[in-house]
Amino acid sequence: MRRLIGITPQENVFREQERISAMIRSGKVEYFHIRKPDFNENQMREYLSKFDADVRLHLSLHDYHGLAKEMGIGGIHLNGRNPNPPDGFSGRISQSCHSIDEVVQCKDKVDYCFLSPIFDSISKQGYTSKFSLQELKKLSDEKILDEKVCALSGVTFDNIAQLEKIGFSSFAMLSSLWELPRTMFISHHNAKYDYISGCKEALRGGIRFVQLRMKDASDDEVVATAKVLREECDKYAALLTVDDRVNLLETGLFDGVHIGKNDMLVCEAKKITGDKFLLGATCNTEEDVFHAIADGADYIGMGPFRFTTTKKNLSAILGLNGYRNIMQKMQALGAKMPIYAIGGIRVEDLQDLKDTGVHGIAISSVILDSENPNNTIKQILKTF
Repeated sequence: MRRLIGITPQENVFREQERISAMIRSGKVEYFHIRKPDFNENQMREYLSKFDADVRLHLSLHDYHGLAKEMGIGGIHLNGRNPNPPDGFSGRISQSCHSIDEVVQCKDKVDYCFLSPIFDSISKQGYTSKFSLQELKKLSDEKILDEKVCALSGVTFDNIAQLEKIGFSSFAMLSSLWELPRTMFISHHNAKYDYISGCKEALRGGIRFVQLRMKDASDDEVVATAKVLREECDKYAALLTVDDRVNLLETGLFDGVHIGKNDMLVCEAKKITGDKFLLGATCNTEEDVFHAIADGADYIGMGPFRFTTTKKNLSAILGLNGYRNIMQKMQALGAKMPIYAIGGIRVEDLQDLKDTGVHGIAISSVILDSENPNNTIKQILKTF
């Protein structure tokens, strides 16, 4: 059985504690390692206080091990900074290992250990793989690698299956857990679905990023809908953002907000969202994209790809060449930003859009108008 263990980024990200709690309660991860080397003890205590007691049992501390008993934390992690557990600690113990010899020496003394770097690290430049897959397969066959040895470094949802084939069943992730999902569902309604049932369909199918877009509704109607969807999104550890209504971030129901071209300026919205909420921006041209990056957007919805009936006052149609040109210009200038293609996307467009270099797609009607939404979502997620 696959076990997934999460690791926090060094710098805080938007709604971090809420997202960790959702990942644990949804069963997406079994344990979460709290690694904040720049925190002092009071900062760590304050950070941990934001978690409920049931979630704290699934956390493991990399520093300030003495807080484990004080805060009801279930585990500690041994490393070069903290090589020994505190006296009398009876909770879960894990350890970092960077060689097979270290694994052999520690495996019987801990509940599990991290072995790294398995692949080249995504988050640490220059931290490159030390093991060949052939070597690891041999060690698995010899029972040196078992369920207590957790693969770390460069592990993603795309390469887990490759590691499972050679014998790993435990995996630790950092960057891949915090990367924005590549498929976003934008709420809409038709004769078959209302806003809530449409979003539920997307979540059940496997989409983990929902934008609540209710242009003609009142704030009260949006909040009432969001209360239902927040609970649903937390079941799946999915992100929930709201279109345009920056004022509704104060409700605590949303992970972020998406700003349209005719809404608030991105730079003004950034003053409100800061690093506490995700900020998306709609773009149509190369100039739009670079302004949004400079103004602090966290991702961009770029389109339309083709004509769509779900949005009024469309900008100029981009088509594949439009995405290709903008992505090439970004690459040439070293500009990095998750770009989502949006607008009239069909299943047959997916691979061509992926080949342009976009991070992902934002969709709505292709699912809601499908005769078999679940199969359509599976096709989409296979590519994105």
